Amino acid sequence: MRVVAALGGNAFVPAGGTLTVEGQLRYAREALSCLRPFFPPEVELLVTHGNGPQVGHQLDRAERSLGVAYALPLDVCVAQTQGELGYVLAQALRELMARRGVARPVASLVTQVVVDPDDPAFHHPSKPVGPFLDPSRAAALRSRGAVVEDDAGRGLRRVVPSPEPRSVVEAEVVRRLLAQGAAVVAAGGGGIPVVSTGDGLRGVEAVVDKDLTSALLADLLGAEVLAILTDVPCAYTDFRTPAQAPVGRVGASRARALLAQGHFAPGSMEPKMDACARFASRRGRRAIVCDPPGLAAALRGEGGTIVEPD
Repeated sequence: MRVVAALGGNAFVPAGGTLTVEGQLRYAREALSCLRPFFPPEVELLVTHGNGPQVGHQLDRAERSLGVAYALPLDVCVAQTQGELGYVLAQALRELMARRGVARPVASLVTQVVVDPDDPAFHHPSKPVGPFLDPSRAAALRSRGAVVEDDAGRGLRRVVPSPEPRSVVEAEVVRRLLAQGAAVVAAGGGGIPVVSTGDGLRGVEAVVDKDLTSALLADLLGAEVLAILTDVPCAYTDFRTPAQAPVGRVGASRARALLAQGHFAPGSMEPKMDACARFASRRGRRAIVCDPPGLAAALRGEGGTIVEPD
C-alpha cells in the first residue's frame, strides 16, 4: 500500500503557543505517532507538511535583517523551511520507527513544484503565512507592501499568492525512494514554487497550498490513501454556526457540491476538501480529513471525514 500523509504547519506548535525548534520536534513526534499503521516496510509512506508559521517567521527574519544580511525571496524562505521541517520530521520518524523495532531508511527531499506564471492567483494574494499579527505589526508590514488580511475570523495574517500546482519536479525521485523502502518527507509547504523558462526553472514569490500539492503528488505516485491531518476531528458544514454538522463518509461529487455551496473556509478547510475530492475521483482510492488522534478510527471508517469515489 502507498500512503500520503499531509501534516499542517500548525501541527508543530500548540494553539496560541510559541514556535520553537524543540517544540517542533516534540509536536512532530506526537503528530507522527498516529502514523504507526504505516510504519511497517510493506507500506510505502510519504509525509508532506505545511510551513505557514515557519515561512512567516523566516520572512520576518529576512525583513528585520535587511541591510545586515542578504535578502531572501519568498521561494528561498520556502526552501529553507522545507529543510528545517524535513530535518525535524525525519528525526521524529526515524526515532518512532526504531522504538517499534522497524528498521527502514528515512529521506527528506527538497521539492519544487511548477506553477503557471499566468495563474490569476498572482494578482490576488490569498494564502495566509506566518503567525497572527497585532495591529501595529500588521501596519508595519502593509507599509512595506505586504498584503495583510483577516484569516477566517481568527486574526490578521500576511497573505501571499497561491497558484495552482501543475507538476512536481522531483516526483520520480520520490517514487524511486519509496520503491527502495524509504519513508520519505517531501513537498514541504506545498513545494518551492517555480516556473519553467527558456533557461530552466526559476523560483517565484508565492506559496503553493500543501494540500493541493499533496493530492497532486499522491495522484502522480498512484497512492491509495491520502490522509490530511489537521486540528479538528473532521470537516464540518456550517462551521462555527448553530447549524454546524460533521461531514462523515461522502462521495467525491458530494464533496465538490459542498465546496460549491461555500461550506468550507478559504485557506483552511476548503483546500483540504478540494484536495480530497480531486484525489478520490478515481476508483481504489480514499481521502481522509481528521486530527492525528482520530486517524486510526478514520482508517477503520469510524471517524473523520472520508471522501471516496462515487
